[in-house]
Amino acid sequence: MALPALSFQPSTLMGSKAADSASGFPDWVFLCEEPRFSERRNETTAKCRTGEGQAVEVSFWLVDPPGVSYFTFNCPGLDASVFHDKEPPSLVCAAAAFVVFCLSFRGSIHHFVYRAAPAGKQSLQPLPDRDRDPSSTVFRRTGFGLLPCADGEHYAVTYIDRQCLGKDSDWWFHAHVFSSETRAWSSHRLSLRHLSKSDRLMCCRHALSRQIAVAGSLGWVDLMSGIVLLCNLLDGNPVIKFIPFPESRVSFLDEDGHPELAPQYYCNVACCGDLIKFIEVEFDDPVVRTSGIGWRATLWERKISWDKWEIRSTVDVANISVDQSFSAVLPGLWFDETQKLDLKKLIFYTPLPSRRDDDLFYMVAKVNADDETAWAIAVDMERAAVEAMAQFSLGRYKYHIAMYSSCDFPKYLNMTPGADMYNPVDKCSKRDVCCQVECKAVCGASAADSRLASRT
Repeated sequence: MALPALSFQPSTLMGSKAADSASGFPDWVFLCEEPRFSERRNETTAKCRTGEGQAVEVSFWLVDPPGVSYFTFNCPGLDASVFHDKEPPSLVCAAAAFVVFCLSFRGSIHHFVYRAAPAGKQSLQPLPDRDRDPSSTVFRRTGFGLLPCADGEHYAVTYIDRQCLGKDSDWWFHAHVFSSETRAWSSHRLSLRHLSKSDRLMCCRHALSRQIAVAGSLGWVDLMSGIVLLCNLLDGNPVIKFIPFPESRVSFLDEDGHPELAPQYYCNVACCGDLIKFIEVEFDDPVVRTSGIGWRATLWERKISWDKWEIRSTVDVANISVDQSFSAVLPGLWFDETQKLDLKKLIFYTPLPSRRDDDLFYMVAKVNADDETAWAIAVDMERAAVEAMAQFSLGRYKYHIAMYSSCDFPKYLNMTPGADMYNPVDKCSKRDVCCQVECKAVCGASAADSRLASRT
């Protein structure tokens, strides 16, 4: 089935942060991984051409968390019917100023790298195909990783796969690396023999799904088990390590050892510098998760150099306070039994950790399962209080909460020419709801209008 050209509306931020916003792009965003198709452009727009000459444009529509940000593709001359559900366009991975996208049309798969920079300096470049024989590895979306170089100008795109060689069932990983500096691919075969037997087993069973970049290393996250870490990649001598998730974590498996639901409904991972943050949620009823069901969230943290995870914060939904001002924007939070606003009234879909060194996490939720809109809500675990919330549209994903990536590339859009791209200075987080004047065509309101609306 062809993908439709979807309309969308960026989130409107509500809460204490919305009232004192200032201009500029957010320092980081929650970005919907499913694109929209639109001819609209703004100051983030960049374009290039494929090897066959097809023009491709990408633009971002950015708002502060917990608002949900979007990106759009525009391929002039191509109808939306060329994009299919079986191989949908998507965000692949992101780190620092760089974002990797995938587009599949006319029987070909195309990858692109977007580089965020001050207005007019951003770029979009096609990722060259790897020279390979027909029997070699076919690149899948989940195998990609992206590691920025220390100079901030270059990056390494890595694809990782594995295979079993020999009669002794010895597993090897293969890292295929594209360097933006040399514009060439290289391959490395990585042994697991230095790992313990249990870690080797976990690596061989690993899903190699969501990618993170932490402390100069690349990691692939399997929410069921842990993180496969590729270290020393830029030194030319990459090594595989494995970081298991906490042993005492909440169990979301059934009697047969299978997850009750997809693990992203229960837990998630984010990085802040060299700190890895892991959020997990335990539900009174893991399968139902409807209004009235209790839950408890635990935030873990660790660095690569640590030998264990440490609990940073915990919170029970029964103890989370919701300011009465939120009743005007989300009356569905009122709970007759307790006579107060209560997050238990919402259907909890997925937790998202903050990308900062703080005790915030974000929950994606809906009032009713059939709603075409959802809510992203910021919860301060230390204060046990709701800090902000934002409504966003689901479009055709009404019955499927699309995946979201936390990305910090927007702060590179704020920089002045000549600034240090690798170590940008974080700006104040209090910003306008709409990132630029160009958003007016999408939001239907100016930044000043949005600030006024957030107070009503």
